[in-house]
Amino acid sequence: MTKRSLSTAAAGLVLGAAVSLLGTTGTAEAAPTGASAYPTTVQAHSNLRDAPNTSSRVWGTTTKVTEAGVECYTRGQRVTAGGYTTDVWYFGTVIDYDIGHIYSNVWMWGGNVNVGADPAPGIPRC
Repeated sequence: MTKRSLSTAAAGLVLGAAVSLLGTTGTAEAAPTGASAYPTTVQAHSNLRDAPNTSSRVWGTTTKVTEAGVECYTRGQRVTAGGYTTDVWYFGTVIDYDIGHIYSNVWMWGGNVNVGADPAPGIPRC
């Protein structure tokens, strides 16, 4: 199974590389995964899971609104929270700068991902 979380030191290296790129190009877009990732954010207190359902393992929980790169979506468990209901789950990477972790290959419930609609236009099905 792939490792889901990198150490604070590794996160620092990633941040250093991003700052270097920012300094040389003048602009940068928050896309912490591959070039095909859709840059977005994830709400605070969102669980980052191993599978698109609430009974799967939680790899981490965001501490505040956090940067993410979404690769694709699937239809999984239907969840209702905060007056919103959807069965869309997004797969990708989340960077939580406050705790110094990068979570790769995690599932995020659509109600917590700030993409505007579920599923979001332009994001492919997994």
